[in-house]
Amino acid sequence: MRFATCPMRYTLCALFFHIILIFLWCSTGFCAEGVEWGRLRLAPKLSVGEQYSDNVFLTEKNEEDEYITTILPELSLDFAFSPRSILNVGYKADFRIYTEFDNFRKDHHRGGLSWTWTSPKGSEFAIGADAEDSSMQPYSEKDRHKDFVKGEAFVDSLLKVGAFTGLGIRYAHTSRRFDSRLDKIDEYDRDAITLDILYRRFRHLPLLLEYSYYHQDNNDLDEPSTDMDTHTVFIGARWDPTAKLSGTLKVGYTQTDFEEVDDFSGFATDTDLTYRFSDITTFKLRAYRMLVRSTWAGRETGNYFISSGGGLSATYRSAPIAIVLDFSYTNNDFEQKDWWYEEREDNYFRAGVMAEHLLQDWLLLSLSYHYSRNDSNFASVDYRENRVEARCSLFI
Repeated sequence: MRFATCPMRYTLCALFFHIILIFLWCSTGFCAEGVEWGRLRLAPKLSVGEQYSDNVFLTEKNEEDEYITTILPELSLDFAFSPRSILNVGYKADFRIYTEFDNFRKDHHRGGLSWTWTSPKGSEFAIGADAEDSSMQPYSEKDRHKDFVKGEAFVDSLLKVGAFTGLGIRYAHTSRRFDSRLDKIDEYDRDAITLDILYRRFRHLPLLLEYSYYHQDNNDLDEPSTDMDTHTVFIGARWDPTAKLSGTLKVGYTQTDFEEVDDFSGFATDTDLTYRFSDITTFKLRAYRMLVRSTWAGRETGNYFISSGGGLSATYRSAPIAIVLDFSYTNNDFEQKDWWYEEREDNYFRAGVMAEHLLQDWLLLSLSYHYSRNDSNFASVDYRENRVEARCSLFI
């Protein structure tokens, strides 16, 4: 009975493959970076994949396996008012066909609009907005998906001050709204501002000083208010993407003041570094420690949790083959709402491997395996999952 819907699923996949192959056949004269007409550049992409999960609901007991067909179209459109003034429109979708279960959301959408301007001396200015229409997954066969809409508007600038100094200023407003009244407690509005100073006098150590502040209004309904003001100060360094070592290293101190619950302060970090060991081997390091507001729709408890962790990945790329190994760990330490709640601590582990083969400039095949698990003192959120995916990506 599990495979009763397979013929229809594979018919849809075959249809998508035929459409995109015809499209690519008609477009063989265009460059690999997209289709260009004067000031306009169009870059479409389509990925079709098949996934298998041995624990699709991420449960400790009564594990259910599932086959999922994923169809991921993407489209990016650039219009150049001038070489230094670019308007971009982007759209991504995620369509999913489940073999057995029908309580997962079948479509997810993300879109954005931005304008970027670069001055002759290298200063940059960007303004734009992004929107996401998605959901949080169900955690049992009788559970439901929790649909939400999330939007952000931002202004971002980098001003060149002298030969070695850059001043960055960013402001963003973010809001999230859920469709169901049962999930309203997870809604919020956030205003954030970030100021940073980058000093590039020392080529091997471009110094960074950063201050960020955000105010978040949470929809707490009849609960004690968890509206929050967070201040964070970082020091560190930021290397250009073209350097052998690139990315950002930041360590510092953060403080969050709540309206009606206990405050938090402590060490913080936000590090994302890439090291190009050779022309074919790259390593990436990620480390973080931050405060995160709990999301009840995502099986989280308490008012908030301190999320600490990181990851390491290694990429071997020798055309047309690429192999990626990755491992990550996250510890979530929950701050409970009332004294009678049991203290909760989750430990997430994830490891995987992915192999890619670029058959043509426009055709990429990939195969991946990932193992995930959560070890928690809340037995109800423990889980183990093995997930395998085969994917075909077509692009111009």
